[in-house]
Amino acid sequence: MQVTEYNDIKVYNLSAGKSLPQWLAEAQKKKQSLRRNEDFKKRIDLIQDFEFNVASSRVRISADGDHVLATGIYAPELRIFDLKELGLKCSRGLDSEVVDFLLLSEDWKKLVMLLDDRTLEFHSQYGRHHRLRVPKCGRSLSYDSESCNLFVGGSSSSLYRLDLEAGTFLTPLEMQKLTEINEVVTNPRLPILTCCGDGGIVESYDLRDPSPLQLLKVHDGGIGETAEVTRCAYSSNGMFFAAGTSEGLVRVYDLRSSRPISERDHMNDYAISSLCFHSRGPESSDLLVASADKSSIKVWAATSGRMVASVESPSVVNQITFYPNSGMIFAANDQSRLGVYFVPSIGFAPPWCSFLDNITEELEESKQKTVFEDFQFVTKDELEQLGATELMGTKYLQPYMHGFFMDYRLHAKLKAALDPFAFEEYRKQKVREKLEAKRTMRTRIKDQSKVSVNPNFHKQLQETAEEGATAGASKKRKEAADKAKRILEDQRFQALFADPDFAIEDSANRVAEASAAATAALASRTKKKRTTKAPGKG
Repeated sequence: MQVTEYNDIKVYNLSAGKSLPQWLAEAQKKKQSLRRNEDFKKRIDLIQDFEFNVASSRVRISADGDHVLATGIYAPELRIFDLKELGLKCSRGLDSEVVDFLLLSEDWKKLVMLLDDRTLEFHSQYGRHHRLRVPKCGRSLSYDSESCNLFVGGSSSSLYRLDLEAGTFLTPLEMQKLTEINEVVTNPRLPILTCCGDGGIVESYDLRDPSPLQLLKVHDGGIGETAEVTRCAYSSNGMFFAAGTSEGLVRVYDLRSSRPISERDHMNDYAISSLCFHSRGPESSDLLVASADKSSIKVWAATSGRMVASVESPSVVNQITFYPNSGMIFAANDQSRLGVYFVPSIGFAPPWCSFLDNITEELEESKQKTVFEDFQFVTKDELEQLGATELMGTKYLQPYMHGFFMDYRLHAKLKAALDPFAFEEYRKQKVREKLEAKRTMRTRIKDQSKVSVNPNFHKQLQETAEEGATAGASKKRKEAADKAKRILEDQRFQALFADPDFAIEDSANRVAEASAAATAALASRTKKKRTTKAPGKG
């Protein structure tokens, strides 16, 4: 089991690693026992034989939630897996590859498959019940349980209708604008049939009236005139509609308005290959949209477009489906094993594999691999500045949010090629920083000419601080220098050199003033004596 993390949301890839036959073959080749192999002990084989020889094309879950049905190659076959037994129930060989298939009942016992040789095959519990051909190559199937009508859309402007109750073809529905039909869906609550195709157009019809009901243009001029609507889907309550284009853009609409309420761009220029709605639980009102292209699966909020989870697939994704009211995703892809992903933040594990909740809780306590930890995030504008727009849609760019993740080494090479002198400037800056760090840290002392109060004392402190900083100074001088620095740096003593009230009198001035005072006192006493002796003489 592989664990990856995107934006603090963990995704558990339950189909990663080796299958049991691969483990046995490798152990037999190396002549080693699997009893002491820690990787073999920690493996999670959720459903046995959940694979095909080459690749899988479609996967569905029965309405009762007890079976998973998948089609794949090579040779073409249908496999039915029993979730209660966690293993393969049966497999049926087919004459051609399956383009699409549907379940016509609550369980797996009635289903219809559209093959690439224009053949419709109806299967029952005992095997193939009937087969017939449609006039044009089909691409999508849809079934209306109320009228018991099967709709087949394909490489023509005609939508073929088959009445399964009467066993006859009905008059085809002619599209108004579409020349080809990529997918056909029916509203689960309303008698509405919707078709999407070329030109970015979506056409909807009322099953009770063959006249067109509504034309919706999904794309605008900003996407391109050649864009097509490749996939569309209705929510379970029938009030929301989602459409995905060949440019990787998905938009969600409310049936009461032609303006999208939210949208999500996969930002890798790949066509949307699968689209569906999902709910976290039976009582949850948080509606999610799961959209997939050939390289990634994105789960986001239907009303706000906020990203909920993202899954990067190692192979091409053909179709995805959620197990109802859970956080488990099944993916049909171009590898032998079907993709199984579990996202605890979306929902709990299904009842048939509830032990996954306990396993994931234990793994939350341990440190897991973080994706994009050695990558540089760049936007579209930065890609244009680097001249790397041709890398969009390749493995060198991973779409994320409003930009891409690029390997930091590739980003450094592109930046160096864009500005060849950037490294030289960077080197000079580093040299300057090292020189500044090697210089001695000295106290910045104000100029003596700027000191108006006690300049002599300020000069004496400055000289004492400089003497202590010289090499070979004695311990007493260093202690005196430290005291002088503290007095110069302490804010409490700054008024000593700025406020005249704190002026200090010099000793020479005090001696001169004392001498002058003594002389004046002596002169006054002499004058008094002369004044008193003068009258006695006369």
